[in-house]
Amino acid sequence: MSRIKEIVKATPLLGDVARFIGKYRTRVPAGHFYSPIVSVDEVRKREDQIYPAPPRTLPGLDLREEQQVALMKTFAASYFPSVPFTDTPQDGFRYYFVNKYFIHADATTLHCMMRHFSPKQIMEAGSGFSSAVMLDTNERFLNQSVKFTFIEPYPDRLYSLLTPADRRQTTIFEKTLQDIPVEYFEKLEENDILFIDSTHVSKTGSDVNYFLFDIFPRLKPGVIVHVHDVFYPFEYPKAWVIDGNGRFGWNEAYSLRAFLMYQDTFEILFHNDFLQTFHADWLAENMPTYATRGRGSSIWLRKVK
Repeated sequence: MSRIKEIVKATPLLGDVARFIGKYRTRVPAGHFYSPIVSVDEVRKREDQIYPAPPRTLPGLDLREEQQVALMKTFAASYFPSVPFTDTPQDGFRYYFVNKYFIHADATTLHCMMRHFSPKQIMEAGSGFSSAVMLDTNERFLNQSVKFTFIEPYPDRLYSLLTPADRRQTTIFEKTLQDIPVEYFEKLEENDILFIDSTHVSKTGSDVNYFLFDIFPRLKPGVIVHVHDVFYPFEYPKAWVIDGNGRFGWNEAYSLRAFLMYQDTFEILFHNDFLQTFHADWLAENMPTYATRGRGSSIWLRKVK
C-alpha cells in the first residue's frame, strides 16, 4: 500500500489530487460525533429542542434585563438622534452602514457605548468596519481622546478604511491575538474597551481560548469587553447551521455562555439580539432603524472585580 501511495504521489496529476485531498483530510469526517463540524441530519432530528422559542431567562446566568433596558433607553435619548452614519460612503467618514461585516445595530451600539463611557483606550482584536466606527466616533464626538490598538493578522480591509493620519496615530499589530503578550492588556483601565471579533472557534491554541483563559482573568475591574457574533440565547442562527447545509463549526458562543454562568466577576451590560428579541416594539418606536435594519450580534460585558 505504501508503494502505491508513492507511485500516486509521483504521478503529476494524481499526485496533485492526492496532496489536495490530504491537505483537507481529518481524523473523522465532518458531522461525525467526534467532529466539531455540525451534522445537519442530527440537528434536524432535534430542531425543536435546539431552536425553541427564545427563553427570557437562562439557568445560571444573570442577563440583567432591567439594567440592559435602562442603558438602551439612555442610548435612545442621548445618542441615537445624532448618530452620524449613512447607508453609503460619505465624505469625511470612514464608516457606512451597508457593508457585509459590521452593520446597523452593532455599529450604532458601538457608537453609543463610546460616547457613554468615554474610554481612553480601545484595543481591538479583529479589525475592519468596526474600527471605522471607532475612529469616526473618536474624531467627531470624543475630541480625538481615544488611543487605539488594532490587532489584525489580515489587515487589507482595515487599511482600506484608514486615512494616512490614522496609520500614524494608531498602533497596528499584523498578528493574531495569541501573538500579543497577555501583559499588554493589563494597560486597560476602567471604562476602556477590549473589542473582540475573533475566529469564533475554541480549539487548541485558539484566540478564543486565549482571551477566555488568559486575557479576561487579568483585566482590571471596570474594563468593558465586546464579543461579536453572539446571538441570543447563545446559539447560532438556524439559517447558518441548517440552511447553510452544515460545515459549520463555530462554538465561541457556547464557551462564552459557560464562562459567564455561576459567576459574578463579569456582568452583561448590553446584548443586542436579546434586546431586539424581547423589546422589539419599544425599539421600533424609539430607535426605528435599529429595530428594522438587521439583527445585532454584539454582546457587551464589564469586568466587575
